[in-house]
Amino acid sequence: MTFVCAKLVSLLLAGGFVAAQVSRIEVRVVDSQGAAVPQARVEARCGSGTTSELGVAELECAAPVEVSVSAAGFETARVTVTGASQTVQLAPAMVRNSVDVVVSDAPTVPVVSGDAVEIDRTGARTVFDAVEKLVPGAFVTHRGVLGYGISSNGTGQISIRGVGESPNAAVLIVVDGRPDFQGEMGHPLPDFFSLTDVGRVSVTEGPASVLYGSNAMGGVVEISPIRPSGENETRVMGSLGSFATGQYRLSNGGALGRFFYNVTGGISHTNGDRDFSHFREGDGSVLVGYDFSDHWKGTIDGRYGHFTVEDPGPLTNPASKNTAAVGRGGFSANLEDAYGRLYGSIRVYGSYGRNFITDGFRSIDDATGVRVDQTFAVSPTLLVEVGSDVMHYGGEAHQFRGVQYGTHHIDEQAGFLLAQWTPVRRLRFNAGYRYQANSQFGGISAPEAGASYGFSDKYSVAFQASRGFRNPTLRELYLFPAPNPTLMPETVWNYQAMFHARPLRTFHAWTTVYYARLDDMIVVLGRYPNLNLQNAGAAINRGLEVSSEWRPLGRVRVQGGYGYVRSTNLAPYVPAHKVNYSVEFPVRRLTVDFSGITVGQRYTSTAHTAHLDGYTDATLRLSYPLGERWTFFAMADNLFNQSYQFLPGYPMPGVNGSGGFMLRF
Repeated sequence: MTFVCAKLVSLLLAGGFVAAQVSRIEVRVVDSQGAAVPQARVEARCGSGTTSELGVAELECAAPVEVSVSAAGFETARVTVTGASQTVQLAPAMVRNSVDVVVSDAPTVPVVSGDAVEIDRTGARTVFDAVEKLVPGAFVTHRGVLGYGISSNGTGQISIRGVGESPNAAVLIVVDGRPDFQGEMGHPLPDFFSLTDVGRVSVTEGPASVLYGSNAMGGVVEISPIRPSGENETRVMGSLGSFATGQYRLSNGGALGRFFYNVTGGISHTNGDRDFSHFREGDGSVLVGYDFSDHWKGTIDGRYGHFTVEDPGPLTNPASKNTAAVGRGGFSANLEDAYGRLYGSIRVYGSYGRNFITDGFRSIDDATGVRVDQTFAVSPTLLVEVGSDVMHYGGEAHQFRGVQYGTHHIDEQAGFLLAQWTPVRRLRFNAGYRYQANSQFGGISAPEAGASYGFSDKYSVAFQASRGFRNPTLRELYLFPAPNPTLMPETVWNYQAMFHARPLRTFHAWTTVYYARLDDMIVVLGRYPNLNLQNAGAAINRGLEVSSEWRPLGRVRVQGGYGYVRSTNLAPYVPAHKVNYSVEFPVRRLTVDFSGITVGQRYTSTAHTAHLDGYTDATLRLSYPLGERWTFFAMADNLFNQSYQFLPGYPMPGVNGSGGFMLRF
């Protein structure tokens, strides 16, 4: 009897101890006028919930904890809850022609995005790597464990729904609201987009030219830098693995009264899995800001990075000392305003770069611009966004052996307008228009329009039609392979329909079908040396995308996605089929993340006479917290030791591993 009583007492004490460890936080969600926002999604690592009619959600979490709050018609907010309850105010948002992989409750067209935590759990090493792992409709080429490279055998070519081109000038990269591309070539340099200063990555699938103009024909990848949360915080990450592959990141941010700041630095390196495939990269950023009042905030930030990458050549023709070195920097000065019915920003920005390739090519490029963007809540049912862009970009280039390509610049000016009208709660219309003037060829228009209807809080449909465009680059106009200064913009008309369902609080999914007609595509005609660039290409892309997420238990998450594109002129190295999947679950304090992609065969030429076989690339990541500050992790990539290639003659490494730590204080 004494033993039984003692056992009951020990069980009660144990139960009390467990109960003492479980805390509850309350999150109240309101709009810009202070009214409650029902059916808002509140998510944290420890669980998730949906707000009631009073705008309140409760989570079984212990403060402090970072939460993400999203709701239809509002910008997603991310805050740190430090007490038992906290009120989160959401700003109204325009419907974007985008898709959200980190789940959003938008009953219209979803938003594809991933924060730093989401990216880390996939084992991604770069921004482009994260995009490929999280977005079913996106595909990125590689040639090794690290280092995409540039020039003829460069990889990092990103395509969205089969649109991307080579060089990659049809998908725009936007860093903190600033378009980032090489001035003469018109394409981004993938090795410059490390994870050193990344707070969140969002992907728009399909044209986004109304908002961003040229190069946003296939879609947009938006990179939001790390922003200080208020309290001084330092984060350190270090990892080392196969082929002497290492990555190290440091960030420190905080506030001093009304001043706030953030400083980051990072280094990445590898010896590569082949001879002469080294890669070295370092970058850093500095942000300082000041809260002038509750309505006005100013920030200035700058960043610089430098990388050196070797190209080992295909196995049939290996190369040595084939090196490219690139240094790039950028800055922006921002003034942001936020009132109850008005918010936006004024941004002055610039970027520059120096490029050196051992084949003799040298170039210096630059870009400067101004962007003004304001959103007005004209009424509770009408939202209007107006903006203007001005940009001057270009550069100079020459060949080491005496070929001078000269100095060239282009000026662009644009204005845009978007409107969103919600006549009744479940019905929404949106429309937009941009007119952009270009000093090379004149002006071009980009309209868009759409509508969405929610049958209930669980099911909705949306439709969208939009036009996108890509201006010819300075390379195509004046450099090589066959410059033609009379080239005109490429265009696309994209039509899509989406069905979104959340039949259960723990499960949601959406399906998108699209039809895109591409015209005036710039193609190379003839044979060397009699080449000619002309607006002579066209294609029709039709496709399907399916994404879903299921959270059966608090820390258990299952995600999946499938992308299919059928094209009358499918580009080389673009797969018709791609599947993304991931499973996350706890084993006591250990967190297990298994993720992967399965890719179908890809053609290696425009003639479709040869192809590369499909493959599966799986990643296993284990993470274990030690106290409140330290987390240790280990990762195995290409878990099934698959033999595959993105480019002919460039085999990807077999199973490889790494391990490291994350420290936060």
